[in-house]
Amino acid sequence: MPSKTPLNLAIALACAQIYVNSAVADEPPAVEEVHVIGSVLGRSTAEEVHAYPGNRTVISAEDLKRNAVLSIDDALQRVPGIKIQDETGTGVLPNVAVRGLNASRSGYTQFLLDGVPLTLAPYGHTGQSLFPAALKSLDRIDIVRGGAAVQYGPNNVGGVINLVTKAIPDDWETSLEEKLSVFSGGNILSDTYIRTGGALNDEFAVQLEGNRLTGESFREHSDTDVDNWILKARWDISTKQTLDMSLQRYDAETEMPGALTAQAYAEDRDQSQRPNDKFQGDTTRFSARYNQQIGNMGIADAGEFNWTSFAHESTRNFEWDFSTDPSANHWADPAAPATHLRSSPREFKVWGTEPRVSFQFSGSALSHKLTLGTRLVKEDIDYKLIQTDNSTNITSTPRNWSLDTSAIAAYVSDEIKLLNQRLTITPGLRYEHVNMDFSDLGSAVVTDNSATELLPGLTVGYEVNQNVFVFANAQRSLRAPQIAVIRGTGEEGAELAWNYEAGARIAANSNASLSLSVYQIDFTDQLIYNSTQQSFDNVGETRHQGFELESSYSPISLSSLKLHAAYNYLDSEQREGANIGKELPYASKHQLSWDASYAFAYLDMTLSGFYFSSGFSDTANTRAEDASGTTGKLPSYTVWNLQLSKTLPLASGKELYTGLAANNLFNKEYYFRGIDVSPSGRYPAPPQSFSVEVKYSF
Repeated sequence: MPSKTPLNLAIALACAQIYVNSAVADEPPAVEEVHVIGSVLGRSTAEEVHAYPGNRTVISAEDLKRNAVLSIDDALQRVPGIKIQDETGTGVLPNVAVRGLNASRSGYTQFLLDGVPLTLAPYGHTGQSLFPAALKSLDRIDIVRGGAAVQYGPNNVGGVINLVTKAIPDDWETSLEEKLSVFSGGNILSDTYIRTGGALNDEFAVQLEGNRLTGESFREHSDTDVDNWILKARWDISTKQTLDMSLQRYDAETEMPGALTAQAYAEDRDQSQRPNDKFQGDTTRFSARYNQQIGNMGIADAGEFNWTSFAHESTRNFEWDFSTDPSANHWADPAAPATHLRSSPREFKVWGTEPRVSFQFSGSALSHKLTLGTRLVKEDIDYKLIQTDNSTNITSTPRNWSLDTSAIAAYVSDEIKLLNQRLTITPGLRYEHVNMDFSDLGSAVVTDNSATELLPGLTVGYEVNQNVFVFANAQRSLRAPQIAVIRGTGEEGAELAWNYEAGARIAANSNASLSLSVYQIDFTDQLIYNSTQQSFDNVGETRHQGFELESSYSPISLSSLKLHAAYNYLDSEQREGANIGKELPYASKHQLSWDASYAFAYLDMTLSGFYFSSGFSDTANTRAEDASGTTGKLPSYTVWNLQLSKTLPLASGKELYTGLAANNLFNKEYYFRGIDVSPSGRYPAPPQSFSVEVKYSF
C-alpha cells in the first residue's frame, strides 16, 4: 500500500465528518430545495448533455430500441469518433477505438458500469479482455469524449463511456425477452433476458435480471455461452439519504474462429483455420454507493456527500495455436501447422473506495460548486503464459508474472458560474500516485514501475442563448504501465497525453439540433502493438486531430419522421521515429453514420448505416498485403441496417413488443487484421444477419 494512504483516509474521514455533522443538524425552515450532483456525468439527461462543456453523445433507450443493434459495441460504432473491430459478432470481446486510438481490447477508453470501473484492473490492465456487460441490461450509453479526466481517471485519453443499467422501478415490473439472430451461413444465436423488480415498501426496492447468450456466431468454431446475473437493491434511508448496491456474476465461454489467409478468405470467409482458439472468463463483482444530500450548513447553501466502493474477483483465459514451423510466415500464420498450444490464464483481485463531497455556494454575481474527492484502489494480478509442445506433450511456463498495484488519487474542481449563470469555468486538478511492483517469478526479477503525476484540466462553457451552447476544454490524461507491456527492465513508463477540444451545440427548436467539435490529442511515448514481432513499440509522440459533426432533424409537418447523421474526420500522425509523418494503424480518416426513423400507428421503421474509409494495419503504412496477411491496407466499408418494430399496449398496463431486424442488409464483405491472439491474416467482419425479437412486460 502506498505511503500516501493516510492522505486518502484523512480526506475520507473529513468527508464522513461533514456527513455526520449535517445529519444531526436541525432541519432548516422550508425553502426551495437544492439538489447537488457532484459527478460531472450527472444523470445524462438532455438538459445536462446540452450544457456539458465537452463533446458528448447519449445513446438513449429509445435509440437502442429502434435501431438494428446486435451488441454494445455495435451500438457504439454509430457514434462519431468511434470505430470497432467486431471480432466475435456477439459483443463478448469488444475492440473499441475512440478518435483513432488503438482498438485492441478497448484499452485506451475508460468503461464504467453505472459509474463504477468496468475494466479488469483500472490501472494495471485497462484492456477489456473480459467485458461483463450485456446490451439488454442497459437503459442508455453515455459517451463523453472530453472534459471528464479530472474526476474520472486514469485511462481516459479516449474519453469515458458509462454504461447505465435499467433502474429499479417504483412499481413492480417484470419483462421477458427473447431474440434470435440467424446469420447468412445458417448459424443461430439466442439472447434470452429476464428482469423483475420494484419497491417492496416505501424504503426498500430490489431488482433481479438475468441474461443468457448461447449458440453460434457467423463463423465455424464460434460456439458461445454467456450467463450474466445482476441483483440490485436501493434503500431510501430518508428523503436525503440513499444506499444503492449491486451484486453481479458473469460467466463467458466462446470459441474463436480467428483470422484467415487471403486464399481461405476468398474460398469461404465463414470457415476457421484455427480450431483450438477459445476464450473463457468469469467475474463476481460488488459495488455500493451511499449518497447524502446536505442542507444549508452556513458555509455553503447545500452539498452532497457520496461514497462509492467496489470489488471484484475475476479470471480470464485465452487458448491459441502457435507455430514455429519453418513454413510459417508468422507465429499465427493460419496456413502453417501449429507446433504449440498456448494459454494465458490471468487472475485479478481488485477493490477500491472513493469518497467525494461537493459544496454549492450561491451569490448574486457569482456562484460555484466545489468538489473534492479521493480514491484508493488495490490490484493483484497474476499473469501466466503456459505452452504445450504438440510433438512431445511437454508443458512449460515461459512466463509467470505478478503485478501488485496500490494507487491513490485525489482531485479537486471548482465549477464557477458567472454572467447570470451563463458562463461556467471549471478548473480542476487530479493527483495520481501509483505503486506498481512487478515480479517475474520465473527469473526472480522484481521491478518498480510506479508513477506519480499531476493532471490538470480546465473546461469552459457559455450559454449564448437558450438554443446555443459553446464549450472548450483541455486536460492531461494518464495511462499507467500495463502488465502486458512490462518486460521487467524497469524502463516501461506511463503514457501521457494532452487532450484539447472546442465546439458548439445548437438546438434550433425541439425538432432540430446540431453539434460540432474540433479535437486534438497530443500523445507522449505512445505504445503500439507490433504484431510481427509480438511486442509493444514506443513510437514516441503522436497526434490525433479532427472534427466531429452530429445533427438530428424532425420536420414539424411530419413529426413521426426523425433523421440523424454524424461525421468524423480524423488526421492521425506519428510525430517522430522511423515512420514520422505516417498515419497510425487502424485509423480511418472518414467516418459517416446515419439513420432515418418513421413511426405510424404502433409500427416503427428505421433504416440506418455507417461508412468507414480505408486504413493501414501497421505503423509503416504498408499498402501491399504480405505473405502472412499481417500487414497491408485495410478496405473501406459501408453497411446498411433495417429494423421494423411494433409495440402493442395490452390490458392492465401490460405491453408486447415485437421486432424484426436485418443487419448488414446488403451483405457487405470486409475484414480487419491484428486482433489479439490471431493477428495474422484477414479477420472477417459480420455478414448479413436477420433477427426476430419478442418482449412481454407486465
